[in-house]
Amino acid sequence: MADTWREQLLPASFRGETFLIEDTSVPVGRKVQLHEYPKRDEAYAEQMGKVARVHKVKAYIIGDDCFQRRDKLLKALETEGEGTLVHPWLGQLLVVPGACEMAHSRREGGMVTFDLTFYPGNAQTNPSVRANTARMAGQTSASYWSAALGRYKSAMAAVDTARINLIGLQNTVTGAFGVITGQFSPLGSAIGSARSLAQMLTNSPGALSSLFSGYFSDLGQPSAKSSSVAASSGTGSSSGASTGGTSGGATSGSDVDTSASASVTSATSTTSAGASMFNSYTDAVGIVSRQAEDAASIDTVMAGSGADTTAAAQALANLVQDAVLVQATATIAQMPVLPPAAKDESTASLQQQVVEPVARAEVPVADEVVAVRDALDSVFWQAALKADATYYPVINEARQQVVRHLTAVAASGVQLVSVTPLQTVPALVMAYRRFGDATREGEIVQRNKINHPGFVPAAPLQVARE
Repeated sequence: MADTWREQLLPASFRGETFLIEDTSVPVGRKVQLHEYPKRDEAYAEQMGKVARVHKVKAYIIGDDCFQRRDKLLKALETEGEGTLVHPWLGQLLVVPGACEMAHSRREGGMVTFDLTFYPGNAQTNPSVRANTARMAGQTSASYWSAALGRYKSAMAAVDTARINLIGLQNTVTGAFGVITGQFSPLGSAIGSARSLAQMLTNSPGALSSLFSGYFSDLGQPSAKSSSVAASSGTGSSSGASTGGTSGGATSGSDVDTSASASVTSATSTTSAGASMFNSYTDAVGIVSRQAEDAASIDTVMAGSGADTTAAAQALANLVQDAVLVQATATIAQMPVLPPAAKDESTASLQQQVVEPVARAEVPVADEVVAVRDALDSVFWQAALKADATYYPVINEARQQVVRHLTAVAASGVQLVSVTPLQTVPALVMAYRRFGDATREGEIVQRNKINHPGFVPAAPLQVARE
């Protein structure tokens, strides 16, 4: 005996509520707008994207409990939001129910008929707010430097300069002067020597703070390029150093005031003239690493030659350390957080790359960024341990902003993985096999310190994951 039409219906469900389906329809293909012009034989068909798959479903609820099941399905259809439609031919679909039609018939007792409409359920996500960690770090550097100057002036106000042992102070500030020369070459040229620095600290401590204030005159302003100052002065042999102050340093109390006032203008002009925008992650990470090492090297000074001598030397060490950390913060603020990179659909052949190399934006190496973040965090924490209740919140805020931004930069970068070639191969071949880009051979050679790019040994190598 042939099955009745009811027995031939297929089961389906929406949000877990079951019903039977007789037939369905859904438009497919692409939307096309036909443009026809007067007095022209040719027409132009403009493609407008895919057709929205709006599902039309003829559904039935049959049985003695049809009214109870009907009410449950009505509740599911009237609930706001997306739901899962289990389609007998198309499987599970994420859809949004639209206007539907329900029908009852006396002649068809025990059955409720539905004409259902379901729209695509790929709902767009709401816009999300993301903090600009780079700008926050840049703004923090300005407030941090202002608080550092205040701490230095308060510490020097409590020092009796008449009781300072100049020879002992000169020996104690040698390390701080070395950091000034390396990290702030214009100021090192303006001061001249460790002896001149000791005399300036004794006879005119305000002139020293003015020197640094002139150097950081643009700090925190929108047009400031403080990070580039760090890049130009990180090695002590930059263009900023060559255009720095020419004063030979102070040799007496009166000479200190004259040279300091002239050096303030010189250092300020150097900061503006030597500025340049962010160059590369590799350079920035290297600069910040050296700054973290220098800041850690002058964390404390050895006691000796009297309490006032030690207090003055410690005040100078704190000021220089803060200046280095401020400069590192400004450098970090210039490091952008990259958006997720789109993957290439295909890889160009080696012959094509010879003619037209693959253009790739520089991406930070997450491991390197995390390492410099942890190093800076440690130095900031050491400096915070010396701070009083007034200064501690400021330096701790700077530390948190630096860590937050470097964490975001690292998250946008690539990680390193260990790869061991099966045999000795040229770096060009390994780069093409690994990345589909033969021009990245220099990256493999430099990162693993390979002697000759034509012979990459069959040993564990550190390469980017992507």
